[in-house]
Amino acid sequence: MKFEDLNLSKELLRAIEDEGFSTPSDIQEKAIPKLLEGNVDFVGQAQTGTGKTAAFVLPLLSQLCFKSNEVQALILAPTRELANQVHEEIKKFGKYIDVRTLTVYGGTSYEKQINGLRKGRPQIVVGTTGRVMDLMKKGVLKLNNTKQLILDEADEMLNMGFLDDVQEILKVLPPERNIWMFSATMPKPIINLVNKEFKDPQILKIEKTTLSNADIEQKYFLIRPKYQMEALCRLLDFETDMYGIVFCKTKKEVGELGVELLARGHKVDVLHGDLNQNQRDAAMKKFKAGHVSLLICTDVAARGIDVNNLTHVINFGFPQDMESYVHRIGRTGRAGTKGKAYTLVDPHQSGKLRYLERFVKTKLEPAKLPTVAKLKVALVDRELASMATLVETVKEKGEEFKLDETYDHFKESLEGLSRDQILKVLFSQKFRKDLRRYQDLGELDAKEAVRSERSFSRGGGGRNRRDAGRSGSSRRSPRRGSERSSSRGSEGAKSGSGSDSSRKRRRPRV
Repeated sequence: MKFEDLNLSKELLRAIEDEGFSTPSDIQEKAIPKLLEGNVDFVGQAQTGTGKTAAFVLPLLSQLCFKSNEVQALILAPTRELANQVHEEIKKFGKYIDVRTLTVYGGTSYEKQINGLRKGRPQIVVGTTGRVMDLMKKGVLKLNNTKQLILDEADEMLNMGFLDDVQEILKVLPPERNIWMFSATMPKPIINLVNKEFKDPQILKIEKTTLSNADIEQKYFLIRPKYQMEALCRLLDFETDMYGIVFCKTKKEVGELGVELLARGHKVDVLHGDLNQNQRDAAMKKFKAGHVSLLICTDVAARGIDVNNLTHVINFGFPQDMESYVHRIGRTGRAGTKGKAYTLVDPHQSGKLRYLERFVKTKLEPAKLPTVAKLKVALVDRELASMATLVETVKEKGEEFKLDETYDHFKESLEGLSRDQILKVLFSQKFRKDLRRYQDLGELDAKEAVRSERSFSRGGGGRNRRDAGRSGSSRRSPRRGSERSSSRGSEGAKSGSGSDSSRKRRRPRV
């Protein structure tokens, strides 16, 4: 099937062609005709990276009254980044249509958003639940004639504690409104919401033989927790042309990794809930423009990152849960490209690894870090390539290296040394630090520890979690699992600010 077969307008088809799409994904092919019927409640379930956003944006743009100055559709997203992504999709596909849209979320000025509502008169509002409710209470966001509510990433709204807000927003919509919901998973609270609020919904579930994309090469590395930062650095030192995301469980890990990788010369930026909106927008802009090759972030902060040409996704430690793993790796291997997903695994989590493989119905390939010998060669080759590129650049521009009279003194001082002696000195000064670090730590790969997987099948840590604390960072590793609880309602927009909650946590038993 082609997009031309979906009964979309010429303006939409022209915009789709501009984006380089010709064939709809499964969710698009099956959802769009149902949603074009109008006056229908709908539930669409499909995994991350399958094109769910276009599946609801295209039929929505087909049904709006563009002469109206009222908000006809409200789209709720769990995070600012995802709200911005949906907004960008509407702009791309609606470029030949006179549609007015506005995003509203916390961490930015109320005044700008209030002016946008009063003067811009948007037909579509995309926002996070916290800011939407605030603007409703102020009386500037009027939804009494809004006929369409769309819930994007509904399962993540549940995880972040926003489902009650959704129900409050539903109360102010007119009785004849329609609800479209899209979600990667359908936990029981989501099903309860559907049963309570939806009217005879059409339900579409896209089944796949695996929960992970066949275009993604999935590998895991058994590394003790105290060596995982060094292991990540070695992967980055060895891999070439990497453009990807490194996922961490906590903001602290994100910050520490960012500092370490920048110190080692990698082009990276960080994204987490303690950044204000301007900082988050700047990080995303640099990443999408390719000015940085790696973005280090937490799961919640990464919601809404929509970049199709990522080469790698790296899990710094095991993800919090199985669904998080699917969401993470789904950000590579998109739009027919190949991707790589690497996971650094504590050897005491082998049981959890087996459970993950059953969950995604895919075998993860065990892998070894590059050897010290290979790392040394890669380091030298990379620096030589960089020098050669610099020389060629200078030649092409017809320039000379900027030198002054001290160069002549430097050159004369070396006349008593042989070429071999000079090269040895330069090599030692250039590479000594990195080569010594590789040599001092040696090989970092660990052997798999045999542990029961029973506790992980229920999503908990059990004895394995306690065992993991004995591997060298026993008093730090239990805190790594706190990202989910500490980020609820904080890295999204529920609080209306750009910072995470500072709630007190119990000191974990070790």
